[in-house]
Amino acid sequence: MGKINIGFLLSELSVMSYFSSDLLSETKRLLKLFNIKPKKSLSQSFVVSINLIRDIIDLSAISPSDVVLEIGAGLGTLTQFLAERAGKVIAIEVDSRLLKVLRWVLRDYDNVDLIHGDVLKIDFPLVDKVVSNLPFKISSPITFKLIEEPKFNFAVLTYQREFADRLVAEPGTSQYGRLTVAASLFARVELVRYASRFCFYPPPSVDVAVVKIYPKMKSLSDDERFLLELLRYLFSQRNRKLRSPLLHYLVKVRNLSKGRSMRILSNIPYLEDRVRDLSPNQFLEVAKIVRRELM
Repeated sequence: MGKINIGFLLSELSVMSYFSSDLLSETKRLLKLFNIKPKKSLSQSFVVSINLIRDIIDLSAISPSDVVLEIGAGLGTLTQFLAERAGKVIAIEVDSRLLKVLRWVLRDYDNVDLIHGDVLKIDFPLVDKVVSNLPFKISSPITFKLIEEPKFNFAVLTYQREFADRLVAEPGTSQYGRLTVAASLFARVELVRYASRFCFYPPPSVDVAVVKIYPKMKSLSDDERFLLELLRYLFSQRNRKLRSPLLHYLVKVRNLSKGRSMRILSNIPYLEDRVRDLSPNQFLEVAKIVRRELM
């Protein structure tokens, strides 16, 4: 057993002569050697496309001065490419079985810190960039965590195609939701490219997308945090006019009298618009007024 010859692979990236079948063979070999069967419950699919890795590395523009965070290091394939370019890589992996593989594969890299843990329960360190093939199962909570706790300059991430489309959806569409609103207000999101599900082994059930996220480099305001609470409730009734779910929120969730709730509503715009049709800035405007009235 040994590490992938990354020096060779990096040189081959420019001429695109190293094919997915080689990484696929290496992935299968490692899984067999360590007697590991990928867990569907953890959305375990390992990147086997050199073209996809090339795009991720190019988009990341990693320099020797960068500290990079990788979420879900898997078998360490992407980790090695990151370690070849970055000053330091912090790689998080929840599966103890894969930690054994990672310790072996990355044994010659002194600039990689491995963390065994659940990324949703770990306080992220301050880094320059986040570069990851994200476990699809946690796409939503990890994205909210990243944009709510911005401790990086930008992120290059892979998502399920449908999830990525939700990040950049337009108001009124079926994909538009609270994730879209939060992403629009708290970050700049670029959907870079789609890729086949066969870029991974075992292949997931859907194709994937590469996304670049530039967060606001500040903590969320009280109005913005209140908005996140309000969005969760409003989008549970996305097809109704704003008046109805907002009134229900004030009466049932905030335990206000109907009279006071109606007085608050009298100051709220867009009451006759359907929740699904409001723009991110309109949601923020509503949240600011509601929060002020509740103080």
